Amino acid sequence: MQCPKCHLENPPSADACDCGYSFSKGVYVSRPVNHSASVSAAAARGRYHALETVSNIYRIAAWLSAAGLIVVGIVLLVNATDQQKAYALPAAIGCFIYAGAAWLTCTFVAEGIGLFVDIAYDVRAIATKVNE
Repeated sequence: MQCPKCHLENPPSADACDCGYSFSKGVYVSRPVNHSASVSAAAARGRYHALETVSNIYRIAAWLSAAGLIVVGIVLLVNATDQQKAYALPAAIGCFIYAGAAWLTCTFVAEGIGLFVDIAYDVRAIATKVNE
């Protein structure tokens, strides 16, 4: 049976939808807050602290490596003599390209770790809700 309020598909035996809509009364009914579930969810939120820290380190490394390589590229261009310009320009361009690639790689790794942590939290929340 589909909820008219949130359009969630519910089993035919359901008395109410997860959003609080009561099928028998035909109106939205607020549910009492389960404080024990919110406390356990809050406690589980810090479960993957190490992975969240690693993700944040990768985010910081992304910006630091990109900024450092851009500075190196600029220094190569500014400090090159006329004889060195032929070698400094390709080296500086390489630094700029590598800065973008390093930033992108570190950001992808950080987002990937964050995605897995979010999935783990969602699975834990679903398992807690199913076991209630």
